[in-house]
Amino acid sequence: MDLGLERIHRLLEALNHPEKLPHIVHVAGTNGKGSTCAYISSVLLASRQTVGRFNSPHLLEPRDSIQVNGQPVSQDLYDRTCQHVATVNATIQATSFEQLVAAALCIFRDACVTWAVIEVGLGGTLDATNVFACPDMTIITALAMDHAAVLGNTMQSIAAAKAGIMKRDCPAVLAPQEEPDALSTLQAEAQRHGALHVVATPASWVDPRTRTCRVHAFGRDIEFIIALHGDYQRENAAVAVTALAWLAERGRWTWTDEAVQQGMAATRWPGRLDWVEGARLGTLALPPLLVDGAHNPQAARALRKYVDRPERVVWILGVTAGKDIADMLATLLKPNDVLLAVPFSQPEGMPWIQSVPPSDIVQVRQGHAFDRLHTALEYAIKHHGQDYIVLCGSLYLAADFYRIVTSQ
Repeated sequence: MDLGLERIHRLLEALNHPEKLPHIVHVAGTNGKGSTCAYISSVLLASRQTVGRFNSPHLLEPRDSIQVNGQPVSQDLYDRTCQHVATVNATIQATSFEQLVAAALCIFRDACVTWAVIEVGLGGTLDATNVFACPDMTIITALAMDHAAVLGNTMQSIAAAKAGIMKRDCPAVLAPQEEPDALSTLQAEAQRHGALHVVATPASWVDPRTRTCRVHAFGRDIEFIIALHGDYQRENAAVAVTALAWLAERGRWTWTDEAVQQGMAATRWPGRLDWVEGARLGTLALPPLLVDGAHNPQAARALRKYVDRPERVVWILGVTAGKDIADMLATLLKPNDVLLAVPFSQPEGMPWIQSVPPSDIVQVRQGHAFDRLHTALEYAIKHHGQDYIVLCGSLYLAADFYRIVTSQ
């Protein structure tokens, strides 16, 4: 993986600086980045703004990483823009991810978006998205030990890398952190960068049954419903609403309670504690199952907390190479649970991503290894139709699942 900003800056200059957009929210972190981007985009859309959103990695196909007004761009627009970027890039030799970022920014410029909500790919300081001179808002979500081989094997080094998106005199909202070293490092880095910053307070539940919660930020006290599951969404929602309240305080957009309530309730984010019911696998009816992209220890703990119940859980698990399989399995599985290990397909445009062989997973914890997700799902239907089934371990596996059940 070749991180650095020299190539992307040259490419953007050759493309006549598409990164110079009216308003930008730039989001880094380990967990919760996508949800936070989705919340903010949804609220801005509800307030009738024109919104571009870039998320990484893509879910089903590369073009769905680039959305305008809540919809993935068309295949034709994606192909034409990528081809133009590739032509300009011929002498620059930017990486595939750098070209994807450039394509997204070109699409947002041409669509005349008012707001661009941009998720960092990896880290922050040297990530290809770190090209904005002064974003309207930077956000750092929950941090965890992930990508240590690239970002460093301490929480301080990871936090410092994420904080690299902060800019002088640009406001930054920080999520509460599990690790004290993470928050103290982020605050120290904010001071070093000269960035104004606040730490969001998690939303409080008003009624967990209806998923109604309350946030107080910048003198605003608002209740709203969130559709996304998991107790950790109180934190993601609070980070998003705190950022939006601060942006309103700074005159960047006109806050209305109606837009916030409508946008938060309308937010969807597939692959994160997503209950799938009524799906079919060919002629076979799938039992209800939970799909979650949990791919690191912190996310695995949140998933285990959500599914914590006395009955047996059947885990359909696929893992990206480089992850701590033993730690993930120890967190997720209880003694009576069942493990179905599967691979995921090679993500398009991401040759550096590899799936752990299922046989390696069942060497760590006894289970059944399958060479295809389809076969594991058939097995689950036949043998575990009445059990609590969770498919997890990677968003790439979640994407394979959605392709299978939506292509029938």
